[in-house]
Amino acid sequence: MVDPTVRTDYVCLTLVDPRGWLLMQERDEHAPVWPDMWCFPGGGVEPGETARDAAVRELVEETGIVVDEVDDLGELEVVSPHGRFRYHVFVAPTELGDDDVDCHEGRQIVFVDPETVGGLPLVDSTAIALDAVRAWAADHAPVPPPDARGFAGVVLVDRRGWILLQERDSNPRIDPDCWGLSGGHLEPGEEPRAGALRELAEETGVRLEPGDLHDVGAFATDHRASYGTWDRMWVYAAAVDLTDEDIDCREGRQIVFVDPSTVGELTLTKGGEAIVPAFLRSDLYASMAP
Repeated sequence: MVDPTVRTDYVCLTLVDPRGWLLMQERDEHAPVWPDMWCFPGGGVEPGETARDAAVRELVEETGIVVDEVDDLGELEVVSPHGRFRYHVFVAPTELGDDDVDCHEGRQIVFVDPETVGGLPLVDSTAIALDAVRAWAADHAPVPPPDARGFAGVVLVDRRGWILLQERDSNPRIDPDCWGLSGGHLEPGEEPRAGALRELAEETGVRLEPGDLHDVGAFATDHRASYGTWDRMWVYAAAVDLTDEDIDCREGRQIVFVDPSTVGELTLTKGGEAIVPAFLRSDLYASMAP
């Protein structure tokens, strides 16, 4: 229960992108409290200011982003080493990305995968609000429109548990010089599974049957830099007894099996940033890896 005798001191306003990722701030070493920790954008309520107005103002001051409509997740009472206060939580959907955020405070302000947030050093108030924000994001993240471009891709897993990735060259319109899945645009009327198999064969020479593929999921993909839109990519996976010598690289700089422990060192495509880590965390991948 929130103690009504404790006034609302602080607010936050996080944004949720079409991937369901949360806008968060990494505080720097100069922060007067909770240095080097992560939190949602926000701050103190000024005299005469409503909690909502304070949250919108703080977001503008810290990121340059203006929002009109926000959802109110309510107030929490926080008791921390820095004192006792009430913390009002707001959230809003967005189609913006990291490139649209001006970091005016802290070390960085970026969208963070909600599955990895728990591994970050969190400010007490953010840790308390996290479950409610993640639940809202799971139900309310914006989705690509029905006419969004469709893509499909395949992740192959070899006997070592390494995953097949393509290093794109400098020529593609989308994500040049980045690493991503073998895959591409769906043709008009083409089903995603069929498109994934076709793209895999066209790019690598590997031919699989529909029953060889396991569903990984459908992911929102930020193609605004190329097309001005968020699109949708269907992803499948298959365990194979293949090596690099069995892959005929017909597109990009190289298509090879990659040690998952080195994926963090690669510059991934916009889609790969969400898809690859999610797949490597999945029970499906665990069932395919040694």
